Amino acid sequence: MPSDISKDTIKKETTIKQSPNVERSTSNSDTSEASVKEDIGSKIHQLRLAKGYSQRKLASLAGLTNTAISAIERNKVSPAVNTLDAILKVLESDLQTFFSSDWNSKQSKKVVIKPDDLIELKDVGRGVSLKMVHNNCPSLNLGFLIEEYQPNSSTEERIIHEGEEIGTVISGEIVMRYNGVLYHLKSGDSYVIDTSLPHTFMNPSDGITRIISAHSPATY
Repeated sequence: MPSDISKDTIKKETTIKQSPNVERSTSNSDTSEASVKEDIGSKIHQLRLAKGYSQRKLASLAGLTNTAISAIERNKVSPAVNTLDAILKVLESDLQTFFSSDWNSKQSKKVVIKPDDLIELKDVGRGVSLKMVHNNCPSLNLGFLIEEYQPNSSTEERIIHEGEEIGTVISGEIVMRYNGVLYHLKSGDSYVIDTSLPHTFMNPSDGITRIISAHSPATY
């Protein structure tokens, strides 16, 4: 009889009836969170490139590591509000603008990058030009630089970033200080280094030196 039905039975039946709705709600929540997380990484990536900052430069100005910036841009982690605020201040933005509904964060990936579309990185050293080849993809695993060194120029001292780098001297000559050892490279010479070890590039000559280099992951 109805009066004999226990409270535990009623509780079980209610749980069974409600469980599909609960699962759908959780799934929708996960999807929404993933979308927001993806937008954060993509937007920071766009703002950084618009400023001409390398990940290392942004990390330094925001008081973070370049590994942290890389993880945020690649949506491996979600930044805390205070961390995001610090990043946005460096990029001359704010939380309200960043989360505005009219922000269009979608950019098509490029296949061909014209010279005018190369990204000139700022504050990379005295007399040094580093231009990044980029296709608008925040999750790009490979970084590629076209480098030019004026006479008697030098990059920042003791550059360190995760990964590895391969480069070739196209013209001129360069002195590379790598992990405390000096290497003199001339046109046609190439190098392979672990970029987690300190390295500096110097052009001691009276001519211009040109280098092309690739690094992975793209965390310069």
